[in-house]
Amino acid sequence: MNAPVKGAAARAEGGAPYGGIEAEDQGFLELDLMALYRTLRKRLGVIMGVTVGLTALVMVVVLQQTPLYTAEAQILLDRQKMQVTDMQAVMSGLSPDSATVDSEVEILRSRTLAARVIETLDLVQDPEFNGALREPSMLRWLDPRVWIGTALSLIEAEPLPQSEDVRARAELNGVINSVLGRLTVTRQRLTYVINISFVSENPAKAARIANSLADLYILDQLEAKFDATRQANDWLSRRLAELRQQVQDSERAVEIYRTEEGLESSAAGVTVSEQQLSELNAQLILARTSLAEAEAKYSRAQQIRRSGGTIESMADVVQSTTISQLRQKQAELARELANLASKYGPRHPEIVNAEAQRRDIERQIGSEINRIVGSLENNVSVAQTRVGALEDSLREIRGEAGTGNQAMIQLRELEREAAANRAVYESFLNRFKETSQQQDFQTPDSRVISAATPPVNPSHPRKALSLALALVLSGMLGVGLAFLLEHLDNGLQTGRDVEQALGLPHLVSLPATPAEKGADGKVMSPQDYLLVKPLSAFSESLRSLRSALQLSNVDNPPTVILFTSALPNEGKTTTSAGFARAAAASGLKVALVDCDLRHPSVHKAFGLKRPEAGLVELLAERLDLAQVLIRDPKSELDILPIATGTANPPDVLGSTQMRLLLDRLKADYDLVVLDSAPVLPVSDSRVLSRIADETVFVVRWNETPKDAAQAAIRELRLYDANIAGAVLAVVDTAAQAKYGYGDGGYYYGKYSRYYVN
Repeated sequence: MNAPVKGAAARAEGGAPYGGIEAEDQGFLELDLMALYRTLRKRLGVIMGVTVGLTALVMVVVLQQTPLYTAEAQILLDRQKMQVTDMQAVMSGLSPDSATVDSEVEILRSRTLAARVIETLDLVQDPEFNGALREPSMLRWLDPRVWIGTALSLIEAEPLPQSEDVRARAELNGVINSVLGRLTVTRQRLTYVINISFVSENPAKAARIANSLADLYILDQLEAKFDATRQANDWLSRRLAELRQQVQDSERAVEIYRTEEGLESSAAGVTVSEQQLSELNAQLILARTSLAEAEAKYSRAQQIRRSGGTIESMADVVQSTTISQLRQKQAELARELANLASKYGPRHPEIVNAEAQRRDIERQIGSEINRIVGSLENNVSVAQTRVGALEDSLREIRGEAGTGNQAMIQLRELEREAAANRAVYESFLNRFKETSQQQDFQTPDSRVISAATPPVNPSHPRKALSLALALVLSGMLGVGLAFLLEHLDNGLQTGRDVEQALGLPHLVSLPATPAEKGADGKVMSPQDYLLVKPLSAFSESLRSLRSALQLSNVDNPPTVILFTSALPNEGKTTTSAGFARAAAASGLKVALVDCDLRHPSVHKAFGLKRPEAGLVELLAERLDLAQVLIRDPKSELDILPIATGTANPPDVLGSTQMRLLLDRLKADYDLVVLDSAPVLPVSDSRVLSRIADETVFVVRWNETPKDAAQAAIRELRLYDANIAGAVLAVVDTAAQAKYGYGDGGYYYGKYSRYYVN
């Protein structure tokens, strides 16, 4: 029960009263597993109570809850589209990105779709979703929202009367909120699959609502496409009428302008002026070619004549039929002359006649050549005249064409505008025909891949899981409450607590005595229990305290020992009286002096009547020491009681007479025990601590506040008191065994058989 005494060493080192507190603060920096274990063991009752109580409450609530069933359907956002035609759809399909899938999830959670499900299945008339149709239940008060709503209804003024439509909308909104509260729509990881889960009290109803939501979602997609196609057709129809009128107006403007400006076109698509200009250009080119050819021929003939050459080699001469015939006659006549010359002489009439014919033929050839040359000259003149006429006509036509160019520019502008209007009209007409065909054929972008089926087992409440969670959470709450109570606990339970909190050696832990009756039938006081049970833990603790005080100063053991405490009723008088009687029972000559001049209680501890004379009368020198001493009827202990008080207790206790009295008692007795007043209320004990050899500070187990004990120690140190250590009094040994692992009291159960209690 006792701990190693180190009071003298602590005083020699000038140990600060808060040294233990500093050590405790440093302990927070490290995880003390044994401290955690001590706390849990100490507050095991609180932990078990909170755990069992809350778990039982949770299970009662769980067992009272209505079973709920969860049905799940799955929808696939289909990326593969059936392409019947090559036409572009009015409303494009869903894109495969993640944002689109998340958007479809939000559509499935929308209030609009929930309202359609409610309308389809008539859920407004279902009491499960319409709170107005449900009967009141006690479990509804477990919902905090019911409390808040009730409080608000009491606080708010009387509501104004509502119309039937407003009440119907409010009722529908409540049903929508209830349905959405039971609905869970999630995307299955990174796939295009969407899970639709619905919770209901009826498994078939849960499956029916989940499937209805999936079907209405797909139907909503089809209706959206039908609406988009119908709106597109209506718009295209109106737009086509406008474009048709624009095309007619633009084409009419082209024809009117062409007629007004005389810009009629030929079959080839060009105007008359352009066609005439083109033809004249072609004729002028041919005429100039003919002129050049005629001039070349005529120039060649002139050149041959000037050079004295024969002109008969020219192509026109060679090609002349007349000259060919004359040359043929000339050849025949030459053969004839040759025959005649062989027969006749030059004067022969036939020869003369033949010569005359030859000369006539040559004259004819010459005349024909001259005619051909003259014809070449005439051809040149004709060609020149024709070229000039064509050039005049061309200039005239070009003048007319230049005048019509400005009109042609405007005409082409009108034609381009008409062509553009025609192209737009044809494009819209084609698109209108495509959308008209699509209106009767639309496919959804989603499909149900797994329809919801009525579940067999309820999904809520999960009794096993609820029990496990209740145990874990209530256990955690109990542990948290235990640590909170430990943190708020300001008492001292173990010797370690005393040393850490007060910075004093723990001298001994003094157990509380059991409530046993003595021979007279009354409950024994601790002082009587000491004598009746000399081998008890209480008696052994007092003997250990005396040994500890003697070892605190081996060379000069203390004789005058002061017992004090921080506050009243902390076991100070019981400890000092028991200590004195135990010392007297061991054979020492002991004097017990009651120094509490304000509330004396030593005589009560020994069952004595209040004396007529005591310490005050002795110090006033009105009586002798032998006259005021009282012998303990059950031991050899001498008691110096207090009969009357005084107006100035500190002055009396710190007087010279008090010092002389203590010197006399030290000379006559082996041990002088002083029982004084508490430290904090009055200064009596502080004064006595200066004249006592050692001061024992008594702390009541688990009741003395740490801050009060620390303040008392601080006050004693201000008076230079020699504090031997602290006694932990009135200890519940059974409870202390739970608190102080590593402390002596923790092992009380193992060595308790050495005591005879």
